Amino acid sequence: MNSFSKKRAIFLAALLSATAVSISQASAANNLMELLFGNRRVESKPVGPSRPGEGIDEQSASVRRPSAPIKRVTVTAPTNYDYKPEALVQIDFSRVDPQLTASADHDTVAPPQMEQFGLKIDHLKDAHVQAEKQIADAIVSYYATKQQPIWTASYDVTSKAKAVLALFAKAGEDGLDPQDYAVKVPGDDYDRANIPARLKELSEFELTLSARALRYAMDQGEGRINPNRLSGFHDIAVGRVRPREVIDQLASSSDPSATLVAFAPQSKWYAELKQSLDKIGDAKEPTVRVAPGTLIRPGEVNPEIRNVVALIKAKAPEDYLAKHEAVLLSHENTDVYDESLVEAIKEFQKGQGRKPDGIIGSSTINTLQAETTSSKRDRILYSMERLRWLPHDFGTRYVFINQPAYRAQYFDDNTEKLAMNIVVGSPTNQTYFFHDTIETVVFNPSWGVPRSIILNEMMPKILNNPSYLENSGYEVYDKSGRVIPSSAVNWSQVAASGGGVGIRQKPSLDNALGELKILFPNSHDIYMHDTPAKSYFKRDMRALSHGCIRLERPRDMAAAVLGVPVEDLKQYFGKNERSVRVKDQLPVYVSYFTAWPDAATGEIQFYNDVYERDAYLAKAFAKTRAVRQAAEVAQTAGL
Repeated sequence: MNSFSKKRAIFLAALLSATAVSISQASAANNLMELLFGNRRVESKPVGPSRPGEGIDEQSASVRRPSAPIKRVTVTAPTNYDYKPEALVQIDFSRVDPQLTASADHDTVAPPQMEQFGLKIDHLKDAHVQAEKQIADAIVSYYATKQQPIWTASYDVTSKAKAVLALFAKAGEDGLDPQDYAVKVPGDDYDRANIPARLKELSEFELTLSARALRYAMDQGEGRINPNRLSGFHDIAVGRVRPREVIDQLASSSDPSATLVAFAPQSKWYAELKQSLDKIGDAKEPTVRVAPGTLIRPGEVNPEIRNVVALIKAKAPEDYLAKHEAVLLSHENTDVYDESLVEAIKEFQKGQGRKPDGIIGSSTINTLQAETTSSKRDRILYSMERLRWLPHDFGTRYVFINQPAYRAQYFDDNTEKLAMNIVVGSPTNQTYFFHDTIETVVFNPSWGVPRSIILNEMMPKILNNPSYLENSGYEVYDKSGRVIPSSAVNWSQVAASGGGVGIRQKPSLDNALGELKILFPNSHDIYMHDTPAKSYFKRDMRALSHGCIRLERPRDMAAAVLGVPVEDLKQYFGKNERSVRVKDQLPVYVSYFTAWPDAATGEIQFYNDVYERDAYLAKAFAKTRAVRQAAEVAQTAGL
């Protein structure tokens, strides 16, 4: 081959090579954008290699082809639990030595009140009273040590006891069940010739009232239900109310009923829910109800059609009713689910943020029947219970996130200063219920790709082209955090082993976290952040993320928590990631309330139970009630 032919061949080879690289890069970028920035967004922390150096090939930078199947990652989310109520045990004094316990009380060796009253440990041993174990232990400890009654004197019930009983009778006003605190009260008349019988009666009353008073304090102080037993999506601190401390407070208090009242949340939110609970009893219950288990498909004939239409006419927005007035009117007395009504139902479903499939099932029916008096009342009860799980004082400055409302609010001096729409986790990737402290705002954040996304979604494209990542704004790093070329990685080995390197998306306008994220470190890796997917905020149903909270106006929230004007944030934006500590750190409440007061008016707003947590809470209430009432029946029977 002459020199001209050689030069021509080299030129053509170089041209083809350059063209191939250009096409490959464009294709990789487009494919990755479609993969990660189409209909799916993922938030998670970076996932590093599982073993030092695994998957890193220091000897070669050549392209690797798969030599083994890709190790898929199964992501298991928390689940709902079969709720187990607190078991009740007998209050047992059988192991108490009255001589030892009396001498152990340094305040008094022979309590004069006990001498006068005549009630001794032997009387308490014969009582048949059940209580939660913590409560039973506290009661045994108190009476064995103090050996003096709290609620009785001179063979009679005290005025303090009667005031506490009156408080229990009004427990329904706080959304509690008065039956949970029922106590059989000894009569004022008794046979003075039969003092042993009176002592037996009073010992039962003394222990029962103490047990119910401690239960009331715990129910008001942190809830009837242990939220962490409901599901893995709850992460709430428990144990704030200590029965042994409470019984000492009640014994020394001049007004035990006031002491018990103080255990309830004292916030404006609780007061407004309680007030609404009182008012809602006067509302009239709708008479139209769809039969349970109803399922109607397009084209079917079903007598419940007329009830569905009646509910739509009562509940749908005015603009919807105006548009579909003729269709609804023509179906008031029909059983046929024809095409015209199907289209109307689809639009109703779409407006409620539900899948517009035209099938009238439990989801659509629950939406239509969600505004009954009983369901409103129930949701207020659930919200009062959930408030008891959280700190009873939110503070004067905090961020409040209500998942069913798809809303984030910033409060300063107990006044709402900022509110915005949010996107929360989808029903299969639920946002947790917890509270924490906001510590840091990160500007221009990178996004660490979870191992499940790397292996389940990205790996096939990486194996096909190791330059895929660099060309699409990603970088590869080893265990030490050192950035390495993707071409230096044995991707076949990474695919087969499931580990070896981490991948992160560099800061950019297309970054999945947008231009900033607000961190409150927690074990669930949940935080607030910006997002390029702005269209999601226009949807009615915004449970769409992988668990994190996407903010409609992230700059406003960042400025609020940092305590600076929005204009001051400009200095932080750029190409490089930058973390700014929140000087005056503040709490954030990532909560779940299907009934919640409006910040300005106090009017209760009701929201769809997007995660169906109300249903699980209702079951927990029922199980707890059954356990408590079974113990009451046994006590009444003297078992």
